Amino acid sequence: MGQGSVGDWLLWGKKRLSALDEPEREARALMAALLGSETAPWTRSRESLDPGAARQYRDWIIRRSDREPHHRITGQVSFFGRTFSVFPGVLIPRPETEHLVELALRHLASRHSPFPPRILDLGAGSGVIGISVLLEHPDAWGLAVEREPEALKVLIENRRRHGLSKRLAIVRGHWGEMLAEHPSFDCILSNPPYVPEGEIPFLAPEVRDYEPRSALDGGPDGLDPYRSILPRVLRLVRPGGLVALEIGDKMKDPSVFSEIVALPERGKTLPTIIEDVSGRNRVVFWTR
Repeated sequence: MGQGSVGDWLLWGKKRLSALDEPEREARALMAALLGSETAPWTRSRESLDPGAARQYRDWIIRRSDREPHHRITGQVSFFGRTFSVFPGVLIPRPETEHLVELALRHLASRHSPFPPRILDLGAGSGVIGISVLLEHPDAWGLAVEREPEALKVLIENRRRHGLSKRLAIVRGHWGEMLAEHPSFDCILSNPPYVPEGEIPFLAPEVRDYEPRSALDGGPDGLDPYRSILPRVLRLVRPGGLVALEIGDKMKDPSVFSEIVALPERGKTLPTIIEDVSGRNRVVFWTR
């Protein structure tokens, strides 16, 4: 397609994306990202799209037709009302993960302490969880732990983007293994990989082919990261603190997580599992 208006290009994009479930919405979302406005596909539909923008839109539509995720194409994602950068090599945050932020904020609102709260974000990826909590709680201080080099680049960029260089420390490591095991944090949050390795080939192409394997693969039963994280973090949380981790929908038995913890002083105390708005199991959490 050569020259054309915004509306003409939208029609072309819709046709090119006809194999997707909602081609019109997909074409419109990419145009909105290109023009920097959610309403532009409607309000500017009769305007000509300049050649440079047309080339970029054509490229984006072709990439999306190959099932590359929308947010990977545009390089940004909305999470908890703010925009974050996402590059290849980092998991694209899902809206369901906002439940972790909401739970942390409710917990901090009920907290009674003269000292600023300390937040630990394990396997932070793009940093959206910890950064969102800090932005909503201006007196809080955070530590983000991430192992993968590409994800660290995105994490550092998002810290800069949201002006948190003085309140969010970043360290490279694996699930907090470098942290001394004494109570230091008021909220410990994580969205670990929890897809059983045998299910990865059956995921949607947008996930299977483009998300980093390290952010998906939870081992044979999906629980390997929890076995690494939980015995440690329940020693890192302060009295009255919160530990909350995202989980897969099939992880519905709280006793499984209680067995993983196996701390003598906690006995068989069961955690709480909460569902997301679609009724899927989403978060497991403890309050100490």
